[in-house]
This record gives sequence, C-alpha cells and structure tokens, in this order.
Amino acid sequence: MSAEILLKNFFGSAIILYMRLKGAIFDLDGTLLDSMDVWERVDEEYFAGLGMPVPPGYALAIRDMTMLQAAEYTKALTGAEEDAESICDIWRSMVAEHYAFEVQPKAGAAEFLRYLHAGGVKLGIATTLTEDIYAPALKRLGIEELFAAKVSVRDVGRGKGFPDVYLHAAALLGLSPAQCAVFEDILKGTLAARSAGFCTVGIYDRSSSADEAAIRRASIIYARDFTGEELKGLF
Repeated sequence: MSAEILLKNFFGSAIILYMRLKGAIFDLDGTLLDSMDVWERVDEEYFAGLGMPVPPGYALAIRDMTMLQAAEYTKALTGAEEDAESICDIWRSMVAEHYAFEVQPKAGAAEFLRYLHAGGVKLGIATTLTEDIYAPALKRLGIEELFAAKVSVRDVGRGKGFPDVYLHAAALLGLSPAQCAVFEDILKGTLAARSAGFCTVGIYDRSSSADEAAIRRASIIYARDFTGEELKGLF
C-alpha cells in the first residue's frame, strides 16, 4: 500500500498533496529510547532519600506531565523542602549519568533513523527532556547529528497535551504538519499531534501499555519497535 493511500485512509476526506512524507519527528523517552526503566529507578532513589517508598500510582500520575509539573506534584504530595525547580535539578543530576552511559535505543531505531536520513527525510526531536540530559545519550549512540531540529516542551511553554512542541519542530524543519510523521508512545502526545494534522505513528512501550488500544486507534501505524518494513513505506 502506498503512503498516499495510507494517508487518505487516515485523514478520511482530507486532500493529500504529498505522495510521501518528508519529515519525521520523534519523541525520545519510550519511543526512540528504551529509557522508562531509568525513570523508575530515579523515582525509587529519590523517594528513598525522603525515607519513603514510591507512592502507589505515582508513575501513572506523572506520566504525561512535564518535569516541572511532576516536581510541583511531587512537592505537594511529599511536602519536600525544596521548591519545584530544585527538585527538577535533583532529578536531572540523578538521571544524567544513566543517559550518558546506559540508555539504549529501541530495537531498530538507530538503523531506521539512518535509513531516513540517507533518503533525505528531515528528522526532528519533540521531547519533555532538556538537551543537557538527552544529548550525551544520542552522541554515544552515534545518532545526535542526524537531527535537524530538537525541541523540548520547555521551549514552547506547554506540554504534550498540546501540539506546540510538534508544530515548532516541524517549523524548524521547514515543513507543514501534513508533510511529517510524529512517532509517539503516549496517548496524550499522539492525540495532540493528530489534532494538528500530523500523521501519527504509535510505538509500544511498557509504561503506556494500558493505552495501547487507544493509541492504535489514533495512529496510522502501531509498531512494537522500528524493525518492521511498514514504517519505511511512509517515506
């Protein structure tokens, strides 16, 4: 099936002007990077420092928040002495080493990125992470230089419940939403990107498995990883 037919099926009666997509915008945590277990360990280490276990349902409660929102929630939950920005600094310090030395890409991700780049597809990042955290991991994995646009939700002022971060990444690539695919593992981001006219591709992650059915419905393709040939057919 051609990319044109896929897109017509996805958008219904919308007029599709581009035979193949020209840009790909990727979330990092849980999408390109197999990193969600790192955040689970950080949660455990942080709460251990407060002398308490991770509260039940904590990971689910903060899953779709920005780091600052999660810090504000955590402060209210625990009564921590530090302000929210200071809690963010603590988390960044804790997670930085894991990203620099441990985090690996999802299966087939690096190869897929190189395939797209070699074919002239413009690549972007749309993430809740800040560049000081993720850049060392991307450099170690040899994929940092493949991206022409790197955007954090902190750059646009709103989280992934809104399409701003994806729209800004597309603008930096010089492309419209209709020319780009957004790869996401969370439902909120998938829905926000789709609402702005992006072609959305869902990527499985254990942390968002409860939303798998809804992510599938909101995505043109849903994939366990980046090893399948069907993803290449969009470009």
